[in-house]
Amino acid sequence: MTARWLPTLLALALAAPLGAVLAKDKKDDAHTGTKTSGKLYTAPDASDPGGLRGRIGYPKLPLLAALAVPNSELARCYKATISKDGSSFEFNNLPTAKYDLLLLFPQMFYEGMTLNRSANTLATNDWKSITEILSHSEPFFEIKKIHRLEGVSGGAGWAQAVFQEVRARPVTLQDATVHNDIQIRTIKLARFENVGPAWQMLITREVVRQEVANKERKGLLPHFYAPEKLSSLRVVDTVKDLGTLELPEAK
Repeated sequence: MTARWLPTLLALALAAPLGAVLAKDKKDDAHTGTKTSGKLYTAPDASDPGGLRGRIGYPKLPLLAALAVPNSELARCYKATISKDGSSFEFNNLPTAKYDLLLLFPQMFYEGMTLNRSANTLATNDWKSITEILSHSEPFFEIKKIHRLEGVSGGAGWAQAVFQEVRARPVTLQDATVHNDIQIRTIKLARFENVGPAWQMLITREVVRQEVANKERKGLLPHFYAPEKLSSLRVVDTVKDLGTLELPEAK
């Protein structure tokens, strides 16, 4: 592990614990009441006047969540306020930076994460090694898929990824109740480094965790990369209006 990543690892440990608390909510017959850690998202600072807002033109679906991550900085992730009808979002009190967005809908998600600012030189063997490492991480989730992976190959290589995991096997709650009718789904960012003989997963950052029940879409969500709409959005000292976002249609 390289020394330069220790501050980031410490910040990530404080800002985004990956676990979720499973608890039974008897008032909700559809969901068990799975709860995400309250520290998953970075708290805004009222002294920061910047922000982002936007409206969804396409897809014609209610927006479930909008997340903002500073370029290539996995330790911080901000969550937007969503309008009641799910048609718009707004981030307030964002520090000055360039931000990449992830927009979550019931049937898919869109993202514009900056994984690598230079040419992507990862080879097939790098992909194979990193995929193997991911397959053995976090055994709670048995379904895993890397959507995007970019970086630099070689002895000092590194890579960053957007990936998704799903727990489709039965889920056991704290009261020992076993549920076959729900799934747990998560969307994460990760940093990998080539430490010599092999690649190593250095950092993971969970940005979405969902309990999926009843008629909600289960399994892996379709993924769309939309850099022209969702990447490197500069925030300074005002709330920037992104206007109406027409995101790419499924091919």
